[in-house]
Amino acid sequence: MTSIKLLPACGFIALLAATQAGDALAADGCVHSANTNYQIGQTAEIEVSNDIAPGTVVREGKARGDGSVVASCKGDVTLDGAYTATRPDGLIPLTVGGQPSGFGIEVYLEEDAGAGRTYEFPHQYQRSFGKGGFIRSNDINVGYRVRRMPGNIVFGRVDQTKIAEQRASSIIGGFTTPFRHMQIYEMWFKRPSCSISAETLNQTVPMGSYSLADFKNPDRATTWVNFQLKVKDCKEPAGQIAQFIFGTPADADTNAPQLFRMLGSAPAHVGLEIADETKHTIEPGKPYQANALATGEDFDFYVRLRESRYSVGGGAFTRPVTIRVDFL
Repeated sequence: MTSIKLLPACGFIALLAATQAGDALAADGCVHSANTNYQIGQTAEIEVSNDIAPGTVVREGKARGDGSVVASCKGDVTLDGAYTATRPDGLIPLTVGGQPSGFGIEVYLEEDAGAGRTYEFPHQYQRSFGKGGFIRSNDINVGYRVRRMPGNIVFGRVDQTKIAEQRASSIIGGFTTPFRHMQIYEMWFKRPSCSISAETLNQTVPMGSYSLADFKNPDRATTWVNFQLKVKDCKEPAGQIAQFIFGTPADADTNAPQLFRMLGSAPAHVGLEIADETKHTIEPGKPYQANALATGEDFDFYVRLRESRYSVGGGAFTRPVTIRVDFL
């Protein structure tokens, strides 16, 4: 009889426990379903220079999720967003190769489901899900602003790192684990492009008049004539390389491949020799590289006539030479 009397008591205790669990599940809050990453700066190349004033925004952009469910929720829910790193001057510093790049980032959310409201990080705001609903990765846009910070710029690819996250109040109390993660994905700081003035690229270099006696020296060549290529614009020359290619391999003299062959009624057995500032020969179609120079500075080159085969003949010439310049 004692065991029969205890059975209803056990049943009552089990029913009470089930009722308490049901009350907990009916509370406001969310259950974490999945994680989603918002990739900030996909293939973003940002052209910058050291003369940009601190605080200047150099890039703005947005990232959006793929629509996956990240949490299921009931009732009134608090969304909590926070940065995952320290913020000197209110910005997460961006690094290149572990070094401060001279730029920082700030992020914000645009809540589609919240009537298009914008929430800067860090934040807390409310959403109501009534009897039930879902938080999806594409309920928001993640916006970002890249701002200039004090210090010299380090150019290159920005280190990939997580910078912020968002979570929600939980059905079982407290907050869920973060389900939205904002990460630097593909972002580069690049130098401004450099250029050579059109006037110097299209110049004519007078070679003068020579006699056979001018070739009677150990080099079997005339004196060098200087010409210059002026840099039109180059804000950040440090670390850049200027590459010059004069002509093509087809311009080479068959008797002396390091020289440019003459055209038309030019002097026989004579080639054109082009050299760098140290008088080192630059061969036709072969790249010559030098450190980039700042705006307004000049690259020095030299040109002369040189005997390609015995012996030099008379004549006059005009010899066009194409020039390609790339900054690397």
